[in-house]
Amino acid sequence: MTYQAPKCGKNLESAAMSKFICNHPWTHFEVNNPNGDVTMCCDNNTVLGNVNSSGTEEIWNGDAYQSIRRDMRDRGAHAICPHTCPVMAGFKKWQELDWYKELPANSQVRKNATLNEQEFADGSLTLNSKPRWMRFCYSYACNLDCYHCYQREEAKVNITLPDKYVAEIYALAENYQVLFFFGGEPFMYKPVTKMMGDINTPEDCRYYLITNATLLTDPVMKMLETRNIGIFAVSLDAATSGSFDRLRVRGRSANWNEVITNVGKLAEMKKRKGFIFSISMTINSVNAGEIEQFVDLCLNHDAEPDILLVANPDETLKFQKEFLFFTPEQFVEMDQQISSCIEKVKAHGFSDSVAALKHLRNRLHDHRQQENNILRFGTKTLARKVFRYLPISLRMRIKDYAMAAKV
Repeated sequence: MTYQAPKCGKNLESAAMSKFICNHPWTHFEVNNPNGDVTMCCDNNTVLGNVNSSGTEEIWNGDAYQSIRRDMRDRGAHAICPHTCPVMAGFKKWQELDWYKELPANSQVRKNATLNEQEFADGSLTLNSKPRWMRFCYSYACNLDCYHCYQREEAKVNITLPDKYVAEIYALAENYQVLFFFGGEPFMYKPVTKMMGDINTPEDCRYYLITNATLLTDPVMKMLETRNIGIFAVSLDAATSGSFDRLRVRGRSANWNEVITNVGKLAEMKKRKGFIFSISMTINSVNAGEIEQFVDLCLNHDAEPDILLVANPDETLKFQKEFLFFTPEQFVEMDQQISSCIEKVKAHGFSDSVAALKHLRNRLHDHRQQENNILRFGTKTLARKVFRYLPISLRMRIKDYAMAAKV
């Protein structure tokens, strides 16, 4: 499994019960910001380098990557990752890479994965293996204007990743188990759709794609038929056209019926190709009553519902009041709908969705006790801002203390 403690010696073996050691610092290379910043995943924003100033392999074994591997090995994920991490909550199992054992024995991708697994088990800081998971965001540009988008201001500048890094994605392709296209909207840019069609990845390399499903033209769908798709995730945020228009379109050119038609095309493609198909919604005070309707929409398309409580992108009071303040009646209704949906989703065998719904219920319970109170939200936001200005050594000590207090 992906998230076991590596066998680095007796100390770590004895700590396996108390430490949660994630392998992302050893396996993942992600550029989730077109400014070129590199991270080990989308849930930990520690910057490990920048592809504008350094090469991929230089970053991969640079001081920052070695440091986060050391911290993960010695201190564990709970000490260095946000408590909201969905992996630590028990889902996002699609990020696991243990299926490398199914790859052809003499292939480069299998050899690289086997070496990487051994380096992870040894707790190595400098690696001879290459990234097995490559995720990138070519641009934040998007054809929608989603209410919760944290990329909005950067998208207006329309920065794109450097050609040098794009060339390196091609050069390392023989090692990838996963090539993950992220955005913005990845289908807006020709360099990205071109790569989807012509990069020489291993036959078993899985494409992971996230899209708003507005730009899935016939030529795009025809090209995707030729690729090995592992996951196709659609971000929808609504179960009705009214909520869709208010939360995602907001003056842009998109049509609910066309998006649902494209969702249907993806459902048909899934029947032929057998990939994981998911549709996501972020819960807020506008769509709070649509949880069960949304789950039904997903299940009718044989898609896994992925529902999370929306994050306040800039931690503003305005956003909190408009989208994250729920009435007592809404909390009761959401809890009832979640309970009903858990049974429906469980019957379809979507274990990740069951875990996500249970996590959502817990998050809503915490939110009701804390940040649904506007005064508490303001106090907590101020505390977070002060915490970010503390020296990193002091922040680590505080996190360690908090972790010990929970235990």
